[in-house]
Amino acid sequence: MQSSDIKVSLRKIPNPVGLVTAQHNEKRDVTTVAWISKVSNIPPLLMISISPERYIHDLIKQSGEFTLAILSEKQEELALYCGSKTGYDVDKFQEGRILTEKPFYIKAPLIQDAVVNLECRVLDLYTTGDHTLFIGEVLMAYGVKDDTRPLVMTDQITSLRL
Repeated sequence: MQSSDIKVSLRKIPNPVGLVTAQHNEKRDVTTVAWISKVSNIPPLLMISISPERYIHDLIKQSGEFTLAILSEKQEELALYCGSKTGYDVDKFQEGRILTEKPFYIKAPLIQDAVVNLECRVLDLYTTGDHTLFIGEVLMAYGVKDDTRPLVMTDQITSLRL
């Protein structure tokens, strides 16, 4: 077997693509994520990996909560938009005309037409290399659409800001 570039090899691991939203006071943001994993069934826990350079990173730390919306295959353009802009420069909700709904337990908005929206409270966070792992307890789940295929990233999309 021939050795290969580690970064190129890691990009071959398929990842679900979603949007993470966060809100602290009047500041809010949405960003694309693909480093997502279930952590536990009881209690229901998941993990998202966010670069500290992202605007949403501090909003999640300050608010202690986030919403994870898993996107459908038909929402690739939305994923590309949210992953190519920064909340430091633009209000992506407004500029991108992203339709949201009000959550029940937290302040981070839900994304309309996502395969599923998960309201999460941060239980823990870990600094790992160049990203922070946020462990979230799922407080509420919305809109499971069994007939809709989730968007999956199988190679790095260079225009995404993950």
